[in-house]
Amino acid sequence: MNKVTVVSLAGNAFHFEEPAHDAVSAYLARASRALSTNPDRAEILLDLEQAIADKCQRFLTKHKNVITAEEVAQVVREMGPVQDGDDDAAAFRTDTGHATDAQGLQGTPRRRRLMRLPSEGMMGGVCAGLGAYLDIDVVWVRLAFVLLLFPTGGAWFLVWLVMLIIVPAARTPEQMAAARGESLNAREVVEMARRKSADIGKAAASGLRDVERNLRETFGPRN
Repeated sequence: MNKVTVVSLAGNAFHFEEPAHDAVSAYLARASRALSTNPDRAEILLDLEQAIADKCQRFLTKHKNVITAEEVAQVVREMGPVQDGDDDAAAFRTDTGHATDAQGLQGTPRRRRLMRLPSEGMMGGVCAGLGAYLDIDVVWVRLAFVLLLFPTGGAWFLVWLVMLIIVPAARTPEQMAAARGESLNAREVVEMARRKSADIGKAAASGLRDVERNLRETFGPRN
């Protein structure tokens, strides 16, 4: 008999065995220390919590609502080390007691899930999701959809509409990875945050250039 603790991960309540809770707390504490100089630390930690929550969710069933220490150990192995930088050779000791490195934990390959990818596609992300599921370029999927509209008299549009309604959307990083048959790890979470920050920086720089251009057009060049 194990003591069970209720914890909150990414805003969702989970029942953890006490050793499982300790393992997740230790993992997130190590992640926080590793990201101490990263300006995106708070966002990355939230994304890590969300990824852990999504991985834990798959262990729950109608008749099982407690996450065990063994299941958390598997989640930690899948997540791998949190590193703020490109030092892939740095060793990391997981809660299972085995040393590993950033390249050794790429996640367990899984069966692809058919899901829409709204953030990566147009019109609901149906074609992007099909492309990920079939492992082909989304351009070919879109082209096939367009070409099938003509011989079917537009009936193929109804197929797209049905898929838009019944195919679930991938919202979290773990769901997006599952759509490609991958298992999200910590390195990918950090990299996604880095790309997002870079995109925001580019957008901000572009916005400043637009403001400067508008000012010059309105008031003329500065003397």
